Amino acid sequence: MKKFKKLFSVLLTLAMVLGMSMTTMAAAPTSKIEVNGLSAQEKETVNLYAAITLNEAGNAWVVADWAKPYVTLDTANNKYTVTDWAGLSGAVSETPIQQKHAIGQTTVTFNDVPVGAYVITASGTKINYAPMVAETYNAEATYMQAKDVEVTAKSSGYELTKKQKVEATGNKFVKRGEELTFEVTTTFPAFEEANSKDNVFTIVDTPTGLDIKEITSLKVGNNTLEKDTDYTMTKDSTTGAVTIDLTKYIGTENAHAGQKVVVTYTAIVTAAEGTANGGIYKNTANAYRNGTKTGEDNEEGWTGDITLTKTDDAKNEAERKTLVGAEFEVYKNFADDNGKVTANEADKLYFVKEADGVYKLALSTDEEGATSTVVATNGTVKVKGLDEGTYWFKETKAPSGYSINAAGKQVTITLPTATNDGKLTNVSVRDTLTDTKLSALPGTGGIGTTIFTIGGCLIMIIAAALFFASRKKQQH
Repeated sequence: MKKFKKLFSVLLTLAMVLGMSMTTMAAAPTSKIEVNGLSAQEKETVNLYAAITLNEAGNAWVVADWAKPYVTLDTANNKYTVTDWAGLSGAVSETPIQQKHAIGQTTVTFNDVPVGAYVITASGTKINYAPMVAETYNAEATYMQAKDVEVTAKSSGYELTKKQKVEATGNKFVKRGEELTFEVTTTFPAFEEANSKDNVFTIVDTPTGLDIKEITSLKVGNNTLEKDTDYTMTKDSTTGAVTIDLTKYIGTENAHAGQKVVVTYTAIVTAAEGTANGGIYKNTANAYRNGTKTGEDNEEGWTGDITLTKTDDAKNEAERKTLVGAEFEVYKNFADDNGKVTANEADKLYFVKEADGVYKLALSTDEEGATSTVVATNGTVKVKGLDEGTYWFKETKAPSGYSINAAGKQVTITLPTATNDGKLTNVSVRDTLTDTKLSALPGTGGIGTTIFTIGGCLIMIIAAALFFASRKKQQH
């Protein structure tokens, strides 16, 4: 009897062990995936796609066909590596293994998810969400160890684009003081709690070398919004950054979510020089949803400059001397008739002095310090903030001891082109203008005029004397 009891105990223990082993082998490990961050005001469909799972025996990874381009499989060690998560998240092409419909809730849960890697997609009537990825196993342990995962749905499709409205040529080579038009396009965001007082939607544009003036149009969908009623605009007095606050227009129940937002505004170019090879202006626009950036883009363009050096007219150019003190007027529009240049007073350009021999194009004739005369103080004069075209430098005062070069100098700035290293050419132009010493030009003016006058008078006197002498001889 005692032997029978011992045998029964052994058999019972063996059965329990076998039973536990069978249970363990029969029940594959599973996890749950919780997706949160959904909008309570939306009707959303959430799909779960299996990218990588275990085979039926539970001892090897199996990669779905649509996921193979983005996964490397190490069969020897039973490990996989996702080489491109972004590509994987956007590659789903099969029927989901599970699907959930979220109505009036911010969270859905997928239960009994086998060990592996998954892609989750979510979309609503007004909101699209970026694809999500989740791994349901503990990578630090054996691949058979399941792990619960939480992922957060983030709305997508709210990218921001920024463009400058230009002529058909796409010319962004402009002058200082020119008024430009910019357009910012984005998507009105959705909010998890549409009625929350904490919801904020703003667009911020930070300029460099620009002064943003006013919004000429702001549209959401087909509706044109009114300033101070539907949105507000503030401008930082230090940085010039403009904030457009659309919080007033959020409304309830995500009424405008997914609608196109188009902001059109003007700005004045204030840049004259920002890089080594020419001026530059730039402005960067950002959109924010509850303080989180949803999109960013920028636009930039250039202004040009001309440096003119004043020299004497020595035959050997290498021996020419730089002359100081010449003064000029600069014209953009002028007529050139067989080398003779004329220009209207209205076409004269005005500049603001930055340093000796350095001037920037004035925003207007009323700008403080604006002058029509630029001086080659140290032998060169640089004028900045110019756009493409031909400019005429009219010399109004020559260096001491030299004559004015009546022809002046024509200098052309062409559209910039980029080199292989990204630098621009044709933005900064250099040229020279020669003057001649007065002593070498007895007939051109100044002392030369005096010499000619005296010489002419002497010739006339001599001629008169000879004439009267001749008549006297004839009389005798």
